[in-house]
Amino acid sequence: MGVAQPPDEVSLRTLIQSFADARNAHDGRTVAAIYSEDGEWMSANGKGIVRGRADLAKMWSGVTGQVQRTIQSIEFVGPNLAVVRVATQYAEPTGRHNETFLFVKESGEWRIRVHQSVD
Repeated sequence: MGVAQPPDEVSLRTLIQSFADARNAHDGRTVAAIYSEDGEWMSANGKGIVRGRADLAKMWSGVTGQVQRTIQSIEFVGPNLAVVRVATQYAEPTGRHNETFLFVKESGEWRIRVHQSVD
């Protein structure tokens, strides 16, 4: 019998899976809804930044292909703040990369505040 996961960890794992499913379905509106209203995505070098749900929906609607995401770790750095590290697997030649998600809990709901590709 496995060890039960805390409710917040289950919520975050579910959100990452929902994010992955919507991204692979190229459903930008659903992906963007997982972000906070002022959420942002950053490229690995920090120069490419997309802010706000409307612009995030446009960006995520334009992605192609499929990506497998695997949660590497979840760290609660406060009662309303969590860092989720995810490994991504793209088709070659892109291959494996890593992402970091900073989640904030707003009105009892977890939302992505910052999402960055880290390599």
